[in-house]
Amino acid sequence: MRGVVEVPNAEKIKVVEELNGVFLKAKSAVLADYQGIDALGLTQLRRHMRANSVDFRVVKNTLAREAAKNTAFEMLDEEFKGPISMVVSFEDAVAPAKALADFAKSGAPKSPKVLCGVVEGKKISPQEVKALADLPPKEVLIAQLLATMNGPTTNFVGALSGLLRKFVGTLDAIREKKASE
Repeated sequence: MRGVVEVPNAEKIKVVEELNGVFLKAKSAVLADYQGIDALGLTQLRRHMRANSVDFRVVKNTLAREAAKNTAFEMLDEEFKGPISMVVSFEDAVAPAKALADFAKSGAPKSPKVLCGVVEGKKISPQEVKALADLPPKEVLIAQLLATMNGPTTNFVGALSGLLRKFVGTLDAIREKKASE
């Protein structure tokens, strides 16, 4: 019944406060449509998300809209419609995207459809969520960066040692020539 003002009960207020706390602490979140996944599939999904250190929850849209006010997730107001689930991470900004992608690859009969995401206050599209999921792990990216930074140094040292070797060879040749005279 639209137009009727509903007085919030204590349980709804508690849920809104809890969700607001989640929105304030979260580094990133992905909204997904879980429609079509049976109870067993949702249990597997929750277990998989817990194993990947992310929080999975099915949210009530009106309560989520209210909880998102004055947070980085307020921009998702229009996205809270239909059957919505949230995958949230408090530490790793890429973890929700990776966890959903891993679940889809795990052979589950049905996986949630990504609707959008928020990473450190910026709204991202489903394609950007997929791109995040495809990124190599943080440790690999750091190793690649260090290898890239180390390359020129190694080349410089190689060039210098080559010059030094030629110089020592030239000095040795001069010494031998003077010794034979």
